[in-house]
Amino acid sequence: MKARLITPLQKNLLASIASIVILSSALLLFWLGHNIKQQPPEKIIIREVALVTPPPPPPPPVQQAMVETPITIQIQGSGASMQILTVEQNITLTKPDIPPMVVSQTKWQQLEIDWDAFALDQLDDLPTLLTPLKIDFPKSLSRQGVKRVLVKLEVMIDEQGQLTLINIVSNPYQELQGEIQRLIRSSRFSAPKKDNQPVRARFVWPIEIKS
Repeated sequence: MKARLITPLQKNLLASIASIVILSSALLLFWLGHNIKQQPPEKIIIREVALVTPPPPPPPPVQQAMVETPITIQIQGSGASMQILTVEQNITLTKPDIPPMVVSQTKWQQLEIDWDAFALDQLDDLPTLLTPLKIDFPKSLSRQGVKRVLVKLEVMIDEQGQLTLINIVSNPYQELQGEIQRLIRSSRFSAPKKDNQPVRARFVWPIEIKS
């Protein structure tokens, strides 16, 4: 077997490859060392912590020693004494004098209403009713079959035409009492006149009420 000889060209090629490998390794090491130096060192932060010392505990309360002082009371004499009072039972009471009292009786004065007025035939004209004549017919009378009621009222008209009830001459049903009072309060006439002067007139007013 014959040994293989290396030509000069091959030697130069191998030397070039080895040089490239060595140069590449050296560049790699230089780059790694440069990067390691550029990395900033790791910072360690040290903070100062101030510890607050707690206040000392309060001193224990001082207990004062209680000293019992004996008290001595000296009492002179033979002790307390009670005095007995004697009350006589023969007591005479005198009756006081009552002053005379005069009782006066109250005298009630009877009020009298002046009903003096002119009759209708004495007036210049007959008074005219100025308000509507409206009376609500009671339902109780309607249920009894009553459909028509005639009442007669004695009334007086004053100088202003205000109506006043003197007497209920005729009212066959008590159920109409409230409606009659309401009618008197709400009715108004023209002022009666005598010789062209306002006067009072008194007459009987017949009213027919229908259901």
